[in-house]
This record gives sequence, structure tokens and C-alpha cells, in this order.
Amino acid sequence: MGALVARPERRTHAACCVFAGLDELLAARPTLVVECASQRALRDLGPKVLASGCDLLATSVGALAEEATHAAVLAAARRAGSRLLVPSGALVGIDALAAARHVGLTSVRYERRAPPATWIRSGALGADAAGRKEVFEVFAGSAREAALRFPKNANVAATVALAGVGFEATRVVLIADPGHSGNTHSIHAQGAFGEFRAEIAAKTLSASSTSSRIVAGSLARSVLAHLDRIVV
Repeated sequence: MGALVARPERRTHAACCVFAGLDELLAARPTLVVECASQRALRDLGPKVLASGCDLLATSVGALAEEATHAAVLAAARRAGSRLLVPSGALVGIDALAAARHVGLTSVRYERRAPPATWIRSGALGADAAGRKEVFEVFAGSAREAALRFPKNANVAATVALAGVGFEATRVVLIADPGHSGNTHSIHAQGAFGEFRAEIAAKTLSASSTSSRIVAGSLARSVLAHLDRIVV
């Protein structure tokens, strides 16, 4: 087990091996690499990881909203026989959404509701938004636009798009609610399969973090699913 970090010189007492570069990491012949860095990291390093024949578990899947990145990742995986794995992250209902796609899925709407402070910390809103008292819309549009405009907020929108009707057809609404705490993620899907609504009110990792606590559990589950013999 090891980690590739931006500044390895600051990790002198790390509990695992710290690699100075991607080539060094891949030389260790890992069976799975987990990306939990940024859309830029996935865009720049993802194709090379996959081209090495190693599976890649990616959290910053908003990078795939860029058509060039999506094509590069797919081409590398096909050539090497590797896979890009997308965890459910902060969402519930992704399994049902992916299943519905195969039996008739017409429309998908994803909504995230969070307090203004969450959007401010991530850079989606300016500091002046802290004084607003009413509920207001931060963004409404396609999953592609959301993922590209808000790389720290809308990776889950890309996950919904990949599981369902795609980046252009997936409707995304981001809402700032001064009376809200934590992150609420909602999916509403309709089609020949029927209709479902899935929602989770997730607590953040800490008071200073915008990430949902359940994301850590999703990554742990995905890593174990890659290793276990019985997978649920």
C-alpha cells in the first residue's frame, strides 16, 4: 500500500510508502489506484494509470465531462484491458439509476442543497453570499456544465450522468439554503421502468469540509468490492 502526494517531502512519518511520482508508483505494480485528488489529476494522470493495465477508482469524475478527457480515459482502458471504476460517493440510488438505463430511462434530475457557507468555501459563491437570508439557486443546467463550472461541487452530477442519461440530458440544480445544514443530494428519475426518488441528508467530514462523510465509506466499499469474492 502506498500513496502519491503532491509534496512527498512533507510526509516523512507516513504510515505507508510515499511515492515521488507516478512512474515510481506504477513500478510497484499496484492492482488498484484510487484517485482522490482533483479533476486535473484525473485528467493528467488517469490515462497513464489505465494504460499501465491497472484499474483506477476515481472520485473526481467531473473531469469526464470534458470530451477529450473522456475519450483519452476510454481509449487507454480499452487498449490495456483496465477499468475506470466510479464509486457512488455521496449519492444513494445510483444502482437503481444504472439499472433503469437498461430498461427504459427518460429523464433524470439531480439536486444538491447546502448552506451558503458550503458554496463559499468551495469557490462557487463569493463571500457576499454569506449575508443572504433567502433560499436561492446557485446553478441550473446540464450535468456537463455543472461538472465543468464547479469542479469541487459537482463531481456527483457527473456520476449521475454516467449512470443514467448522459451529461447533456441530465438536469442539475444547485441550491443555497441558509436554513439548511450539511449536504442534501436528491435524484428524481422517470422512464419506462417507472419512477423513483432517492435522497440523502449527509453530514460533512468536518466543520471546515464541504465533502460528505459517507464518501469515505463509499471509497472503502469500492476498494473492498475490488478485492472481495462476494460483492454486494
